[in-house]
Amino acid sequence: METILLVGVWLFAVTHLDTLLVIGAFCADNDYRLWEVLVGHYIGFCVGLVAAVVGAILAAELLQEWTFLLGVVPLSLGLWGLLRQPPEMTVEGLPVVPNSLGRIGVVTVTGLGLSGENIAVFVPFFAELSSFELTLIIIVYLIGAGVVFLAAFVTVSRVATDGIPDWLDRWLVPTMLVLVGGYVVVAGWIIA
Repeated sequence: METILLVGVWLFAVTHLDTLLVIGAFCADNDYRLWEVLVGHYIGFCVGLVAAVVGAILAAELLQEWTFLLGVVPLSLGLWGLLRQPPEMTVEGLPVVPNSLGRIGVVTVTGLGLSGENIAVFVPFFAELSSFELTLIIIVYLIGAGVVFLAAFVTVSRVATDGIPDWLDRWLVPTMLVLVGGYVVVAGWIIA
């Protein structure tokens, strides 16, 4: 059980580095209230988590020994991110969202966009868990989502004047995706 928790926490941590950065950006934006960011973050996170659980149930039923091949998705995304290296983006010209519901929607949709590689990593991991283990991991992940929000808020509070280092988004996130995808493929292949 301890091994499953350690692997689950490790997978959560490496797949939510990008979420930490994005939530930090929303926390730093004076147009967004903290509660709007928190609500939007949790809605997007929960939808992604439900999708991963449903995907794991389907994968366990339909794919059985082949679920580890889903690790190719984050591996490919990470390699693409390392090779592509998009140009720097600026957000100075973005329009202001006029109300709380709209701002919560923006955070939610952004969270859903970030869930793609998370789902690809979580599905093969969740597919191998018992009902009790999956329930425990879901509880840990729900708590982890709160920790991500708090870490983003604290980080933004500390580095508001310095900005987020470019290397974090350009190199660390894709590298973590490659490691996670590689782990899923290799561990699944060895087990199969």
